[in-house]
Amino acid sequence: MKNISPTYKDLLSVKSSDNGDLLVVLNDYYPKGMICSYQKADMYPWLKNVFLARSGVAKKLKMAAKLLESRKSGYKLLVVYAYRHPLVQKRYFLKRRRELALEKNLSGEDLNELTHNFVAVPSVAGHPCGAAVDVTIVSPKEPLDMGTAIADFAQEKKIVTYNSYISNVQKNNRLLLRSIMLEVGFAPFDGEWWHFSYGDREWAYYYKRPYSLYEPISLTKNKNECNII
Repeated sequence: MKNISPTYKDLLSVKSSDNGDLLVVLNDYYPKGMICSYQKADMYPWLKNVFLARSGVAKKLKMAAKLLESRKSGYKLLVVYAYRHPLVQKRYFLKRRRELALEKNLSGEDLNELTHNFVAVPSVAGHPCGAAVDVTIVSPKEPLDMGTAIADFAQEKKIVTYNSYISNVQKNNRLLLRSIMLEVGFAPFDGEWWHFSYGDREWAYYYKRPYSLYEPISLTKNKNECNII
């Protein structure tokens, strides 16, 4: 199997639109089949320990959790990241862009395209849309061995979904997660085994849809001013 990940240019070819789905709190949406636990504190100023995603994404996660339970009794989805504020996405992107500019002596769109391979350009990224989730599987005893931790970018060759550096057990665990998520309608990002999305430009590109379902959402620290239910 090959790792197929859309480029920044690919995603720009997809028309951006938004169907108006609200953000919902994942922590309370399906507690029996899903665990939400941040591994980063970058969203704490806005949400503390609350996870948000579009309602369409939450429904798909519920379906995925049920499907996983039907195949592996007692297994659950562990979500470690969902909605990301656009300002956080921009911060990550610009930091990586500056690093690559020094390393590769690039600028302009060439630099944006290269940076996108590591951190998505904010305008086309899935997390700020409430469309993307970083997820793995936990058994009744412990998280499944996927070959790397989530967001372990120090192991660049091993974090891509398909590679020759992981064991057969690790490969099969990744394929279980991937098959569950795709069966309910998520799109994979094969550059990171843990990243899946529904409704963003990446999803639209993967499934050859003419436009996205979601666009980036910005929220304040006042929940009443945001489209959250």
